[in-house]
Amino acid sequence: MRSEPTNLRLKRPNSTYLESGMMRFAASLLIGLIVWCSAPSSAWATFLEWNAASDKRDLQQWHPWGDGIVSLDGPWELYWNRLLEPDDFADGSPGSSLTVSIPAQWKSYAINGQALTNEGYATYRMKFIISGEVAGQPLGLYVNNVASAYRFWINGEPMNGNGTVGTDATRMVPRSYPKVYFFQPHPGDNEVVIQVSNFAQRTGGIWESLELGDAEEIASLHRNRVMVWTLLTGCLLLMTVFSFFLYFFRKQERAALWFGLICLAICIRSSLLGESFVYVLFPGLSWEWGVKLEYLSEIATILSLAAFVNKQYPQDAIVRIFPLFVASLAGFGAFVLATPAKVYTQLMVPYIIALLLPVFLYVTYIYIRAALRQRTGSRTNMIGFLGFFVTVIHEILYYTGFVPFGGLVSFGLLFFLLTQLLNLSLLFTRAITQSEMLSIELNKVIESQEETIRQRTSSLQALNVRLERGNQELSRIEHVRSTLLAEAYHDLSTPITAIKGFSKAIKTAVISEEEAPIYAGRIYERSLMLEKLIDNVVELSQLKTGEIQFQFVEVPILPFLRKLSHRYAAEVNAQGIALLWEEPHFALPPGKELLVALDRFRFERVFANLISNAVKYTPGEGVVRIWIEFRPAEHSNNGPVVIHVTDSGTGIPESELPHIFKRRYRIPLQANTGSGLGLAICTEIAARHQGKIGVSSKMGEGSDFHITLPAKIGDSRADTDRHAEGGEDEHDHSAD
Repeated sequence: MRSEPTNLRLKRPNSTYLESGMMRFAASLLIGLIVWCSAPSSAWATFLEWNAASDKRDLQQWHPWGDGIVSLDGPWELYWNRLLEPDDFADGSPGSSLTVSIPAQWKSYAINGQALTNEGYATYRMKFIISGEVAGQPLGLYVNNVASAYRFWINGEPMNGNGTVGTDATRMVPRSYPKVYFFQPHPGDNEVVIQVSNFAQRTGGIWESLELGDAEEIASLHRNRVMVWTLLTGCLLLMTVFSFFLYFFRKQERAALWFGLICLAICIRSSLLGESFVYVLFPGLSWEWGVKLEYLSEIATILSLAAFVNKQYPQDAIVRIFPLFVASLAGFGAFVLATPAKVYTQLMVPYIIALLLPVFLYVTYIYIRAALRQRTGSRTNMIGFLGFFVTVIHEILYYTGFVPFGGLVSFGLLFFLLTQLLNLSLLFTRAITQSEMLSIELNKVIESQEETIRQRTSSLQALNVRLERGNQELSRIEHVRSTLLAEAYHDLSTPITAIKGFSKAIKTAVISEEEAPIYAGRIYERSLMLEKLIDNVVELSQLKTGEIQFQFVEVPILPFLRKLSHRYAAEVNAQGIALLWEEPHFALPPGKELLVALDRFRFERVFANLISNAVKYTPGEGVVRIWIEFRPAEHSNNGPVVIHVTDSGTGIPESELPHIFKRRYRIPLQANTGSGLGLAICTEIAARHQGKIGVSSKMGEGSDFHITLPAKIGDSRADTDRHAEGGEDEHDHSAD
């Protein structure tokens, strides 16, 4: 732990020395470029005097199929501030001219020691001689950028041009991008006449070479250049999409967003440079807006680059500088939008020196600083950016006229992108390797703990199932309790109200002393009714919630029912109604009984209730019959047994039959003294016996209540006989 600070102290002097060396190098480079680019154009001008005649370019020894493409660099006749056509040369020389070479800007030429300006118009003329063999095949002329409009003729034949040539800014329409022309040469002398005008930008004249070659080779060259620039633009566009998607899925990766903006800006700029195919894709795009887009995309590239490196290495960034870059470059961008190209292109050198170069030096400083501090991927980034920076310096020299070709910035950026991809690949490789190692370790842990995890998972799942069932049961019980509580409140309110009324009447002497015993009897009756109602509510609640435990035993049903019928017969007969037990019509095998699993006490509760209801709605001298039927399945000793309690009473309306087993339901227009809970209790008890209760009835003929229970034919045993006879205890069930 103590060695790390010591190592840091040892490295700091060396790092500080290198950083100060970088600052001195950046300052020297900046000063050198300022001096070089600020030198007057006359210091670099090529001074050629007027002459009376111009030489011809001798290409008789040139064979395009073997020697390849040749550059028509001179000699050219230059007629300053004159727009001449081939007819003007038919009768001889139209006047004095300069003999010049191309590519060069007009300001590099001088007349009588006075340098020309890049604003104006002129005519170029060249004669070249080719052999008859070469003249037998078509040739191609590759015209690169000419500032800023031109038209030309070859051997007197007009070859169109680019833009509109004019003698002032109002007559001229700028248009500048590479084009290819094909023509049939003449054996011997051939003539090229080119009119050029520029009132739109800082560069004027034929400042890129004209290339002459076989038609197929020129076409192939043009096609290859278009393919290269298209491939470059496509790669940048793919990188843009990839970076934006990376930022979209990982918003914290701000560096990916800025990197995508760099790629997008250079993609736009690359489509405007080189072969400038964007003008072919969008013919309506004016040259003026094309140049604005070129500058603005460059500004966006520089700002995004500074933001990208700040996000990439925040520990090494100088955050205070970035707002200055934004303010200065955004101000120049607004100036570009507000002024024509003729104005802002004149400031290109100050713009490069004062605005662009400091940003590049800052980014270089950050990358080198990160490399010295051994940040992840910093060395690869530094190498890639230095390659990019070299192409930027080359581009500066190209636009200031010190090198003959440009357009390498996009390729430098592509190299920088490749280093970024290399870094990304290394990061992914490391991440995958680390992930694989962690996966192997995790698998080992999982294998060692697999059985424990499986057991704990199984236990948790079982516990979860039990908890869910318990929760469902608690919810059901709570629902039943709340429902029964509401119903009990409704049912209890009536007898309580009567008791309160009668008691108050007796207390306040509203009722005479002679009538007081009568009302006291009514109070007693209401109290009994209230007690029975409370017992029924409690019992129904316990049945619904499953709190009552049933004691099931196999009972021979025939002796059991016969015994119950005889027990209740005396009570029923006392009311003038006959209770009859009817022996079944089916026969059982010898030594066999019809067995039913019963809770004797609860079943007798149902039986008593049905007998009580039958007696209640049967008039005097009526009959209540108890009978049974057995419906075994085919070739089986098992099947349902149906126990009937049939009366000859008043009957139940058919419309009321579906409702009589509901809680608190009472048949309208009938005298009802019960709580309406009895049949609901019977339904719950029958359901706990895996059975059901039903009814059929006709008005004026009586009703038939029947209980269906599962039964089987089995051996008669001593214990079943004891249960059939009622056991040792008898129960007194009062019906509702």
